[in-house]
Amino acid sequence: MNLLQQIVTTGCGNVKGTSLQEVEDTQRTIRLVNTLCLICAVMCFSFGLSCLYLIGNQIFLWPAIIEAAIFFSIICVNGLGKYSLASMLLIVVNNVTIQYYSAIMGRVTEIHLLFIFLIGLSLLLFQKPSQRRMSIAITIGCFLAGEINMYFGFFPPLVNIADFFPTEFVIRWVTIPGILVLDLMVFSFYVRNVDRLRHREMTQVQEMLETVRLHNADLEALTARLARATDAKTVFVRETSHEIRTPLNAIFGISQLLQLKVAQDRNLAPIRLLADHLYAASFNTREIINNVLEFSRIEAGKAATAENSALDIREWLDNVVNIHQYIASIKMVRIRYNVAEEMPEFLMVDKLLLTKMLNNLLSNAIKFTASESNVSIHVFAKGDRWYITVADQGEGISEERQASIFEAFVTERNIFLEGTGLGLHITRHLAEAMGGTIDVRSQEGVGTTFTVSLPLEGAAFKPGKDGKEWPERMLNLNAASILIIEDDKMSQMILTRFLSSLGSRVTVAGDGVEGMLLGRASKPDIIILDAHIPGMSGKDTLTRIREDDVLKNVPVIIASGDAFNGASEEMMNAGANEYLVKPIEFKALHATLTKYIE
Repeated sequence: MNLLQQIVTTGCGNVKGTSLQEVEDTQRTIRLVNTLCLICAVMCFSFGLSCLYLIGNQIFLWPAIIEAAIFFSIICVNGLGKYSLASMLLIVVNNVTIQYYSAIMGRVTEIHLLFIFLIGLSLLLFQKPSQRRMSIAITIGCFLAGEINMYFGFFPPLVNIADFFPTEFVIRWVTIPGILVLDLMVFSFYVRNVDRLRHREMTQVQEMLETVRLHNADLEALTARLARATDAKTVFVRETSHEIRTPLNAIFGISQLLQLKVAQDRNLAPIRLLADHLYAASFNTREIINNVLEFSRIEAGKAATAENSALDIREWLDNVVNIHQYIASIKMVRIRYNVAEEMPEFLMVDKLLLTKMLNNLLSNAIKFTASESNVSIHVFAKGDRWYITVADQGEGISEERQASIFEAFVTERNIFLEGTGLGLHITRHLAEAMGGTIDVRSQEGVGTTFTVSLPLEGAAFKPGKDGKEWPERMLNLNAASILIIEDDKMSQMILTRFLSSLGSRVTVAGDGVEGMLLGRASKPDIIILDAHIPGMSGKDTLTRIREDDVLKNVPVIIASGDAFNGASEEMMNAGANEYLVKPIEFKALHATLTKYIE
């Protein structure tokens, strides 16, 4: 490294900072200050010697030597690590120089042009606003002081350069270009600094964009893995649910057959309680499976949206209560319900979501109410909202538990029925899907009341039957010919016994091919088709039925363990008339058969 490089880089080796960027910025400032000090020292010394030679007066020489020495001292200050002090000294010394030469030489040098140099240098050297303001204030103050002295002559020039013509001309046109060179140097440094900062910012932006891109790639990969995991979980839940529903269908069907036998034969009265408990347990298991599936849909972001239609609120409530009253009777609980007179006869509401919601609330109320007590349902309107309250007479819920009761898997133990803790969590989602809310009010030792609030929208017309309402009368299906296409032997036996008890003539096929052959031969009134059968699938069998000249007009009821909406929609679009989810409740099956036999 040569002497010039050593002078320019004095102090750079000792720079410390919290980051590489901070160190580089400080070293850049040090090199700039050292370079300017070196240039200014050489210019001052040269100027002093030139004036001595032209004028013969040492009044210019010694100040120039002193000033040059001070500039070299500033370089030493940088070497001691006092970087901010060195920068400020550079500004101060240049300002003092301006005042000195203005005082002794007047306007001959146009030295006030250094004002531009010093303002630019202040912006270039200092990053802190306070230091910049101080440096610019010193420069402006010195400039104003020099101008005032020029006009008012407080300190008249010590040497009249005009007496030394052509010396005046030479000095003027030597100093002015020198000053302009300093101005241009500052401008050049400033522009390069701006370009450097812009480049740095662009680099930082590019690095940030690259970091964001990498994070996005990681997130996309994680999202893909989560999506695959969610899909795998959904498939697992779906398949497991279907596998569970098949044996559960047998248990649920047998419990209903036992209840029918007990009702018909008094000698079987001793097992009535057992049959009732078996039915209650299987009914509760079915609701648990339904809730697990609904929770799976919610987690997958596929929860059903509300599709409002006209609903007879009183008839609907009567049907829902009738289903649960039988379960409640096993615990000797009575369900009391009433609909306020101000309620419209028909409401615009999503019947399916509303039914799921009330089923969960009633199941909970029956589960936790005291034996031989009442569960109360009250429906009323207030303003632009209508409300459903479900109240039990159980032990109540503590205030601490009320805060988390709507979270998933939060439940209370109960000796009558065991749950998953998903019912209230799902109910809240259902209420929100319909634009409503749900809250709880409970008093320990007295009971609990859940209140659902929904938007009130009355229907101006009486809706037609949607095919899922129970008829006012159940037909005794004498002489009705029913074809069952079902591969599970237990399901075949249960359906056959139930339908035979209604007076129907039943034909059973184990797969789709056999079903088509028996269907053409027997020409049934109704076909009950399992969606999952070996060989030709349930959907393919349904398609063949709809294309067959003999069977194409026969009503087809799908009986499936697949409770997902997509499965039911697929079969209905393929031509099914009804879609019943296993385990099948005989009352619902009887109602469906009655509708089509009529």
